[in-house]
Amino acid sequence: MSNQTIVENWLKNQLAEQLSLDANSINITEPLTRYGLDSIDAVTMVGDIEDVIDEDLPSTLFWDHPTIAKSAQFLADNYDISALENSEREVIEDLEDTAVAAAASTNTKSKGWGGLFGRGA
Repeated sequence: MSNQTIVENWLKNQLAEQLSLDANSINITEPLTRYGLDSIDAVTMVGDIEDVIDEDLPSTLFWDHPTIAKSAQFLADNYDISALENSEREVIEDLEDTAVAAAASTNTKSKGWGGLFGRGA
């Protein structure tokens, strides 16, 4: 996976989380403002990226590079984004762990209100 693709995926997930959107509904070539990104959200997302990559970024990143594709290209060309890849991998592992735990909890023999109705079975 290319550095730009890693950044694009990370930014899509961050935008989806920040704005309570489905990441699959986000088109990386559409202006971020189309999804409701305002200056407060943009600065918050820039701060989140700074925390992960441990670099100072321009606070105007998403205004200067107004799509995920353009922002990702800028970040991939100008910064060490390896920490984003690690962050993305950790998120995927957490999601997988959550899915496994949810599947395990549904495979119990209890029924209704925490097993109350399944006790006599």
